[in-house]
Amino acid sequence: MASADAVSPLVLTLVAGGFTIFGVALKIGYDSLAARRAAKNAGLERFSDERRQIYERVYQLVQRQLAGDKALYGLVLEHREGKTEISDEEKARVPPTALAELITTLDEIRRLARIHSVITAAEAIVQLFADMTRATAAALEQPGPNDEITWFLLQRFLEDRIAEFVHGYREDLGLGHPKGAPKTWPVVQRERPMSLSLAHSEAIVRAHIRPRARRLTSSKKEQDQR
Repeated sequence: MASADAVSPLVLTLVAGGFTIFGVALKIGYDSLAARRAAKNAGLERFSDERRQIYERVYQLVQRQLAGDKALYGLVLEHREGKTEISDEEKARVPPTALAELITTLDEIRRLARIHSVITAAEAIVQLFADMTRATAAALEQPGPNDEITWFLLQRFLEDRIAEFVHGYREDLGLGHPKGAPKTWPVVQRERPMSLSLAHSEAIVRAHIRPRARRLTSSKKEQDQR
């Protein structure tokens, strides 16, 4: 009976060895998992910094483009009332366009953004600035009765899209909302005719932006003068 209850030293050795091997394997697995997690966190922090930089860059370019567009359209209104042409000196005082730089940053936004609304807002902002450039060019060459209405609507659309961009990138960076701010801050809820979406409203206005006036060639002018 005693011999039956006795545990073989060999069995004890194998069991102890098994637990030792299991412990080593568990430690290796844990260290490997911790290393992967640390590398992942480091990667996320690196991309988070890149996202923050590109978001700040876009916001700065947007403000610069807004300043330039407002200055140029101010000249359009001023000279339309006086029936005079804008001089080269006045044009030189208008802040340079940032549209080309904004277009370039879109690829970075698409690569780095983790929230889709940031991408769609940035794309809409660039498109609206292009629309504003077209509308201003048409107003410069041949003023029309609806220029100010078009300008007003494009400005409101831009305000909404910039607010969407700010809301999205704050969420993407984990900044959250300022204390006491509404959940959708800084997005403003507007009522639009027939409950149209913002994108649909933009498309309607875009379709009604007047094309630039076609300049007559010298031969055509000569024929008209005969």
